Amino acid sequence: MNENGTLLNSLFLFFGVLLFVASVFNWKYFFGLRKAQILVKAIGLNATRIFYALLGLFFAVVGANQLFALDILSF
Repeated sequence: MNENGTLLNSLFLFFGVLLFVASVFNWKYFFGLRKAQILVKAIGLNATRIFYALLGLFFAVVGANQLFALDILSF
């Protein structure tokens, strides 16, 4: 894997974990951001937290899968 791929996968892993942790601990700062507020107003806070938790898990799994060659995903 080249250096750019390693950096990209590390970023996927980092931001995936960040999204997941922000959702689980209901960070007021994170859900107070303008882009998050659009989703909160549309579907509610709990649904937005679930959405971001799932998105974070997806990003973290994709990053970890490629970074550590786990072969969880086939792409």
